[in-house]
Order: sequence, then structure tokens, then C-alpha cells
Amino acid sequence: MAQSSLSASTTAAFNLLLAHITAISRSNGTKPIVPSPPQRDLYSCAIYLHNELSKRNVPYYFCGGFACINVGMTARTTSDIDIAVPNGPDGFGVLLNILSRAPFIQDKTGVLPRGSYYFFVQSSGTFVEIDGIMAGFMGFPTFDPAKIVQTSQQQLQLKFLEPSELLRLKFSTWANETRRKGPKRQGDISDILSIRHLLVSSGKSMDLKGLQGEFARGLRGWVQEFNDLGFSRG
Repeated sequence: MAQSSLSASTTAAFNLLLAHITAISRSNGTKPIVPSPPQRDLYSCAIYLHNELSKRNVPYYFCGGFACINVGMTARTTSDIDIAVPNGPDGFGVLLNILSRAPFIQDKTGVLPRGSYYFFVQSSGTFVEIDGIMAGFMGFPTFDPAKIVQTSQQQLQLKFLEPSELLRLKFSTWANETRRKGPKRQGDISDILSIRHLLVSSGKSMDLKGLQGEFARGLRGWVQEFNDLGFSRG
């Protein structure tokens, strides 16, 4: 399909989606939310991003719930994909360029949060939310081959942040009270418990000595809330 035709179909489908979720939110008195896509559509989006970034030699890693499902053994679903690339024009700039064209689209009406992009899966008519992240920003690690693991998907090697680094990120976000008490709470709890079980069962450990910043505050808050002494033994 030509880019102009794809762009037109993406825009038309997105406008229908916005009208639909706006009507539901007004009826229920809730915030507009994009419906969770089928898991196969998440992979369609991930594979598309992998191919586009690989063409341009941009390193990346998936993190967040999508990564926890794939390499953290978390038994849950997710509605979005988080992807980190290096900062700068040859990294994050390239990602933004990819996200600025169909089949990606961004809400300009204010119905959905700013900063997120949505990938249109034409075969199913659904949208997958994408959050682009600069590696090295806040708690997101810079690129280190030792911190990246790969899994096969349709004969491709998708790249994910490895489990212990995912756990560090999860504890960093746990320090945020809004996040901790928000709609993603149960998903974060599931991710933390699943990754810990994975690390323990595989004989791996994390160095918890000398912790600082959001990671330390998040871990402390977790231990206090759940009386989880397993994490207090550094």
C-alpha cells in the first residue's frame, strides 16, 4: 500500500477510535482508554520497529510490561510497548522520524495523553500504544550487551532488557506514589514477583548494597508495604 493511502486509512481508523472511546468515557465518567490489542498485534508492532531501526543501525531494547512478559515470565497482558534507543539525532531522532509516519499516528486532539504514538494494525483495525524512551534517561540504562537478551519471534531476534535490569526499573517506578496507586499497580506487582521468582529459580541475584535514588526508595517502599523480607537481604 502506498504511504499516502496508508496514512489516510490510519487517520480514518484513528478518528473512529477517538470518537468511540470518547463516547464510552462520557457514558462511564472515566478517562478515555485505548482498548488493549491482541498479543499478536503487539508483536506486529514490535517486529515493525525492529525492522525499521535495524535498517538504520539504531540499537534498541524493549522494556516495560512487554519485556516482562517476554523475558520476565510474567503471566499477564499489556496494552503498550516501551522501547528505548540512544539519545541524539542518530538514535531518538531516528525513532521519532519513524513514529511520525504511518502506520504510526499521534493524537492531536487532547483526548489521549501527549507523547504517546499509536501503531495501526490494518489487518485487525486495532492500535498499539508506543512509548519511546531515551536510554540513559532517569532509571533507564544505557546500552550494554550484557544487559540485553534476545528472543526469537518470526525468525527475528527481538531485543529486550534483561530481567534484573527490568526489576530495577520496576522498583524505580514503585517509588512514584501516583504510579504505585494507579491502574498499572497490579501489573507492576505481577512483574516484580515473576521476575524475582525467575531470578531465584535460575540461581541469579541482585546486588542491593549501596542503593540510591528512585530504585532504593522504591525497594524500601515495597518491603515496607508487603513486609517482603526476601528483598531486604542484600
